[in-house]
Amino acid sequence: MNTAAAGSPIMIDGYVRLSRDDNKRNYSSIENQKKIIRQFAEENNMVVRRIYEDDGISGYSFDRPEFQRMMADLDTIQVIAAKDLSRIGRHNAKVLLFLEKMEEMGKRVILIDDHYDSFCSDDDIIGIKTWDNERHVKNTSRKVKRIKRMEQENGTLISRPPFGYMRHPVNKQLILIDEEAAAILHLEKDLYLEGNGIRKTAEILTAQNIPTPSMLEKERYEALGLVYNKQVACRWSFGMVRDTLFNDYNNGVLRTHKRERITINGKDKKIPEEQQFIFPDHHPKIFDDETMKRLYDTKESRHHSSYRGQRVHVNLFSGCLYCQNCKARLTAINRPGRQKYYVCGTYNKKGKQFCSAAHMVKESTLTDSLIQYLAISLDDMKSVLESFNPADWTAPAFSHQDSLQKLKQDMEREKEELKILVKQKIKEIASDPAMSEIISETYDGLQKEKAERIRKIGQAIENLTAHAPAPLPDTDSGLKTGWNLMNELIASKALTRMDIEILVQKIIVDQDGNVDIYLKYGC
Repeated sequence: MNTAAAGSPIMIDGYVRLSRDDNKRNYSSIENQKKIIRQFAEENNMVVRRIYEDDGISGYSFDRPEFQRMMADLDTIQVIAAKDLSRIGRHNAKVLLFLEKMEEMGKRVILIDDHYDSFCSDDDIIGIKTWDNERHVKNTSRKVKRIKRMEQENGTLISRPPFGYMRHPVNKQLILIDEEAAAILHLEKDLYLEGNGIRKTAEILTAQNIPTPSMLEKERYEALGLVYNKQVACRWSFGMVRDTLFNDYNNGVLRTHKRERITINGKDKKIPEEQQFIFPDHHPKIFDDETMKRLYDTKESRHHSSYRGQRVHVNLFSGCLYCQNCKARLTAINRPGRQKYYVCGTYNKKGKQFCSAAHMVKESTLTDSLIQYLAISLDDMKSVLESFNPADWTAPAFSHQDSLQKLKQDMEREKEELKILVKQKIKEIASDPAMSEIISETYDGLQKEKAERIRKIGQAIENLTAHAPAPLPDTDSGLKTGWNLMNELIASKALTRMDIEILVQKIIVDQDGNVDIYLKYGC
């Protein structure tokens, strides 16, 4: 170090850091650390030029914004002062390398509470101190992991629920359906099951100005007068639809221990499904079991048939036609001026040396054959309906009336909490009149938040009441309705892609174009 002239103050730069690694015994706030550095400077004829500050960042990692900025400014720094060694870092090897580097560069390091000065230090146990600091953060990490693992195993880990749900504002263990987000999920589901792929569904949602999850969250933050600092996606993406729609959380299933971090500040790795902790019927369902199964079955069938949403040519039977000889799927052929037909994929790509015949069949022939087969199967379906036991049916997982009742309960709870806030505010002002302005300001913000929440719930109740669904028919009339729908489908002699996905398991085509039809429901 270039010593200053006698009596001239030494310019120093401070570094302060605070993170959740620190326990109460070693805890020292950012402001206290700054105060310690400035007080030390005053007592030792020094002037603090600048203090670099990392708040809320683990000391185990040296990739901290202000620490890295300090390292970049070393050309202009002569003395670095910190409260103690743990503020520099809690990684044994990296801290020792830092001290060695500072010594090689001729930089002076002062650690006030450790009584360490690199220019006049005879501290032979500095390595032990760095080891102890690292041991502390590793012990803390192990304790946190152990607690989280226990919470994962019994399903009590409190984490942010996915799109479509929210936690109860008071009882954080209770998960509620977010009605506005749930309505968007139902729209996603309907679009997908109508024959749109994931990407096409995202395009339709964007075109209809349906808010994305981040747009909805930002709107709610701003309604409460809060600042939303996260990035907002204004368009729906493939990933958004995939992650929000194909999540069995929507079916009341809680999965924990899906990822695990092996090292401190390392990357998370995915955990195999058989090692995860799964809790069925953990919370209210947005999609019932049958709907969730249809979504996954449809996705699986499209995956195997390379389905990519609605195309220029809608091939009704793609993915369910199989060659009788080589078992390959049939490929749709669309040529101008000709009827659409399907041929064996192996024959079409490799020729007759790999499959002896084209196994060609027209789409119109397939449609007529399926309609006729459904008509023949009606008698079997009727006997099933007539022998049907109404007790086997269960109510919807979360009905419109359930939602309305839940919102009314939320409204009463919010009103009661608002009353409690007002009473508490009056009580605290009466007990400490000198602080009345600060108390009023604090409670006014809480009251405003509650009032906005009450307004939102009231609006949701009005919307649900105004758009109440028609009452469900009784079991017998519901069966008759299903019977009528099947008859209408047969009478229309027309099929949609959704009809085929719901009804058909597979169709085997022989070399003469004859078909064997297998329905999903055993007919």
